[in-house]
Amino acid sequence: MGTFLPQLQEVEARRDMLNEFRGYNHNLRIQDSEFFDMKNMTGLFYPVLAPRAPRGRVRKLAKPNGLFAHNKLAWVDETGFYYDGKRIGTVADSPKQIVAMGAYIVIFPDKMYFNTETGELKSLGARKTTSGTVRTTMCKVDGSDIAAATGNTEPQNPTNGQYWIDTSTTPHTLRLYSSITKTWNPVATTYAKIAAAGIGAGFSEYDGITISGMANADLNGEFTLHGAANDYIIITALVEAVATQTAAVTVERTIPDMEFITESENRLWGCNSDKHEIYACKLGDPTNWKSFIGTSVDSYAVTVGTTGNFTGACTHLGYVLFFKEDVIHKIYGNRPSNYQITNVNARGVQSGSDRSVVAVNETLFYKSKHDVCAYGAALPDSVSNALGQVGYHNAAAGACGARYFISMADASGRYSLFVYDTNYGTWHKEDDVQVKHFAQLGSDLYFINEADGYLYSVNGNITDYADGNARLEAGYDWYAETGDIGMESPDQKYISKLTMRVEVDDKALVRIQVKYDRRGDWEEIYRLNVASKRSFSVPFIPRRCDTMRLRFWGEGDFRLYSITKTTEQGSDV
Repeated sequence: MGTFLPQLQEVEARRDMLNEFRGYNHNLRIQDSEFFDMKNMTGLFYPVLAPRAPRGRVRKLAKPNGLFAHNKLAWVDETGFYYDGKRIGTVADSPKQIVAMGAYIVIFPDKMYFNTETGELKSLGARKTTSGTVRTTMCKVDGSDIAAATGNTEPQNPTNGQYWIDTSTTPHTLRLYSSITKTWNPVATTYAKIAAAGIGAGFSEYDGITISGMANADLNGEFTLHGAANDYIIITALVEAVATQTAAVTVERTIPDMEFITESENRLWGCNSDKHEIYACKLGDPTNWKSFIGTSVDSYAVTVGTTGNFTGACTHLGYVLFFKEDVIHKIYGNRPSNYQITNVNARGVQSGSDRSVVAVNETLFYKSKHDVCAYGAALPDSVSNALGQVGYHNAAAGACGARYFISMADASGRYSLFVYDTNYGTWHKEDDVQVKHFAQLGSDLYFINEADGYLYSVNGNITDYADGNARLEAGYDWYAETGDIGMESPDQKYISKLTMRVEVDDKALVRIQVKYDRRGDWEEIYRLNVASKRSFSVPFIPRRCDTMRLRFWGEGDFRLYSITKTTEQGSDV
């Protein structure tokens, strides 16, 4: 009888290919297609993993105070306001909020505007203080003077069109005699002309103004101009006698102090936390915030009852939104007579993150106290679970195509720039650049790096707005670190082989590293440094371990197409 060798049981092996890489996920348990940490990676080539493209370093700014895109790029550097690369004029040396309204670029808190068609940089407000004689008369709306009798009894033998100030009533009434009806009819609206050298310069009809210094106390306060020329203004008031004075009179068109500004339907909107008020300018006129004559073009103001400070403002899908940290104020209507404000108790904008409010396609994104929110037509939803348990603040954001760029600081003050791709719902982490100002112009996104003061282009454009310092970014490194590979393998299974399909550009350096069981240093298992663009299939046989992590690190262009994992059954030992 023959002797047989022992029969060995065939080891069961399984091969799994991963060919979709979904970006950054900084949680303890993540998918094999995600990366626990990364630097300077992009999702533009999804599902392939790749480093981002070089940015364009456009120009150096001495002290950047603001950045904005209209038809051209605008910025504030120290006290200079620039449009299309040219210095236009002088503003205060302070951080700016800039918003567009038609041909105007409006600058706060300076309360100035730049007319892109005429090239003028002017103040929104106006102020004039007289230095000579001020004469006050009763007049018609066209400014022609009116002579009127005064008394508590009507004049005898009146003529048609004669005026009489009836002092028998309180307040006194201006009346006009009609020879047809033989009656003294009350004049519904009375006008007063205040005349002085230069008193009306800079003002226009229907401006909302404030007057102070008049000897007649009834002429001090807020009024709407019904006429204005260089040497006079016309307001609604009853002046019973011609009066003169030499004491100075001040006429002022004021702009409210506002923290956050937005534009909607040819009006600017703003808010004031101290007064709990929301304002809108006159239709088509950002210089007028107190013009109230009872028409659809009037200015608008309202007090809100919610507690806390305003934290941001924007216009989205035709509605004006004002945020607090836990409330969203939504304004409905198309004219002052039908404006309505609803309060939604929901996650609002985090204090200090007002610049994170950016619309990408039809969705609004912003940083709330605890997460990054996507706000459509209903309630905000969190999209930032992949950012892990790290708390961020002081966020600023911009949009480029379908991507949402957000720069924010963690609890230690370290900044990170993240990119959320709205098409695929993926996050990627770029670098530690601190950004306060983004501006999207056409298909490009510009930002200012707070550390070095340079204006950068995300897409690498160094042609527009460049100075002698312009250059394409070079020499930056990147990496992508996987989560724990093997954590999902029960029953003594182990990874016997990994094969990575990669592509490396000419003159690029790529290192593939491994760390076992989260201990020790990174071990280099493969290095790629070629003279011309090539693709590689990189095999790797790891040592027996519970878990491992891979890290791809390098400089230059790189593509990761797939990772194939071979898993085998081990012993019970």
